[in-house]
Amino acid sequence: MSAPVVQLPPGCKIVEAPSAPQTAAMFEGYPDLLTPDDMAEIIRQSAKTVRKLMRSGEIPNAFKIGAFWYVAKADFAEFVERGKRER
Repeated sequence: MSAPVVQLPPGCKIVEAPSAPQTAAMFEGYPDLLTPDDMAEIIRQSAKTVRKLMRSGEIPNAFKIGAFWYVAKADFAEFVERGKRER
């Protein structure tokens, strides 16, 4: 059985997810502990959305110091990689 043919709207194209080296490059220049603003910039979402993902446990090992959220860069990279594999 062949795969169905899907028509994309004009101007749309299929883009492959970045490979592991490309993912690593996404994190260059960021500190070892990322803030919601850092993560939002990396994944192009709002900081509010990132904080929601941290509170729900979807972003692994998120923690607060006082009123401020943080995640280790390695843990966030794992979250990004997992999201690419689940697509």
